Amino acid sequence: MTTVVESSARYRFRIGEKVSPWMTAEALQRAAMEGTLTLEGFIQPIGHDSWTPVAEVKGLVFPKPVQESDEEQPKLESHPRFKTLRDLLHNFLHTTVQINLLSPLRFDEAELLLCCEDHFEINLPARKIRAFVPYRRIIAVASTEIEQSGDNYRDSHRVTIEVEPCLAFQSPKTMRDRT
Repeated sequence: MTTVVESSARYRFRIGEKVSPWMTAEALQRAAMEGTLTLEGFIQPIGHDSWTPVAEVKGLVFPKPVQESDEEQPKLESHPRFKTLRDLLHNFLHTTVQINLLSPLRFDEAELLLCCEDHFEINLPARKIRAFVPYRRIIAVASTEIEQSGDNYRDSHRVTIEVEPCLAFQSPKTMRDRT
């Protein structure tokens, strides 16, 4: 038998030998959300002698169960979600990334050295440039899976950072040629 909780009626619940005082449907719902009323309990509408198992009552909403131990938690995905670009880049500190710092079409290898609040720092050893790039210059970040998979996300992916190229990173000779 399925019972529906009506807002104007009064109810009480029982868990084990403990019986609650009479209450409205709203108070019954609050008891369910607070955990005072559990799925193991029984509900009795006013004027009835029988008790109905809580699991058979429609209209009650219970909070989702909280997982208590690490063992019960689901395994992390192979592709974790990062809240910010800084979090993503921080995962690749001291690894090689691809970046188009000097030209919109040419990507160079760089080592990601540091991720600060408003900028990241990279080293382009082939060009002898150490750059401090504001996050606001980032157009896109691509995280591409590498065929040989590693044990964690960092080892199994390559990062490409597309930024707005900046003349400040051009060599002095190249800048003179432009004038």
